[in-house]
Amino acid sequence: MNQSLATTYSTRIVVFTIVLLCIYPSFLMTSAKQNILLLLLMGVSPIMLILFPKIMPRFDLPLIIMLVLMIVFPFAFHSQTMRWSTVLYTGMFICFFLSYVRILYLSDINIETLKKLLRWIIYAYAVVLIIQIACFYTGLPIFNKINIDITHGFPRLNSCGPEPAWTARMIVLIMFFYICLCDYIKGYKLSIKELFVEDKKVCVSFLFVLIMCGSTTGLVLGGVLLARFVNLKSLFYVLFIILALLIIGEQAGISSFSRLAKFIPAILTLDQDTIMQADGSGASRIIPTLNAVKYISLGSFDGWVGHGVDFDQSILKLGGITTNGGALSLWINHGVIVQFLFWYFVFSICTIKGEWISAALCFLFITGGITLNLQVLWFMLVLFITFKYIVRNNESIYNNLNNINNE
Repeated sequence: MNQSLATTYSTRIVVFTIVLLCIYPSFLMTSAKQNILLLLLMGVSPIMLILFPKIMPRFDLPLIIMLVLMIVFPFAFHSQTMRWSTVLYTGMFICFFLSYVRILYLSDINIETLKKLLRWIIYAYAVVLIIQIACFYTGLPIFNKINIDITHGFPRLNSCGPEPAWTARMIVLIMFFYICLCDYIKGYKLSIKELFVEDKKVCVSFLFVLIMCGSTTGLVLGGVLLARFVNLKSLFYVLFIILALLIIGEQAGISSFSRLAKFIPAILTLDQDTIMQADGSGASRIIPTLNAVKYISLGSFDGWVGHGVDFDQSILKLGGITTNGGALSLWINHGVIVQFLFWYFVFSICTIKGEWISAALCFLFITGGITLNLQVLWFMLVLFITFKYIVRNNESIYNNLNNINNE
């Protein structure tokens, strides 16, 4: 295969992978809410590593060391807890990501291509949600139904995601990168007014999904994204948007606004019962981490090597339901070394210079229940690494052109 053809196919695979990671078709989902097509791609991803054995230390070393320790520590010290299926699933995600990085570096995906792709993904989320709402009110079977809540007032629907809370996370992440790409093309940070004037359809589609999916988590993340635009010049527009959203939410009977008003003060108390009463859905993402704090330690042997695979699920409960250790799950199960390797890798990928929002979103994802074996985590990593690759490539081309012109 010649270089040009390899580059073309690599670019197509990059686009396909991004779509596959952010779109959850109900007909392809297993009973465990896993995408069959993604599982298939993860299963064959080691072939890419064999075909392209080039070592990429920045990506390979942290993930491979982490995976090796996740096998060695429980196998050596807590062999009775060893669950090969869990470790294998983690290994599949790691191979998938490392394969994606190699394909990405063979591709010629550019700013306009990624921007166009993200724009159409946002449109897809909005269109599917409109169809779902129409199905609900007309009594038709709900299109792309996965995890939804239609028993508490205004329906909480999943759109293209697996559930409303994940849909909200993903749409905010996608919109963040869309804004970053717009800024990069312009050469400066757009104001909220400029963004809306130039991309009305995208902004309206984003706000529609964020509000109508009924996720409290989405409102929190949306508020963080909105904070990116806050300055004296844009303060009026930001306040206007917040007021408009509150009015729309109240009139539509969307409970996420009232739940958010109760949830934020409840979190500040750190009292689990208070948090549960304020918002059970939000509590299920926060309380596991609060519970896990009781079981982590640097003063014990198990604090360094962990208690074993899925040990957190044997001790942590929420309302009688088994949960994991949230943001500290790896620490409990595999020890502090694995946990810090994970944090180092994720935050080294998911931070953009001059964009504090990138680190804030990453932090909220990790502390909001997004763990190692969840698809949305790898979607976040894929978007960050793709954006950084495109920006670096674009700057390299620009520098080369300058060098040619100066000769």
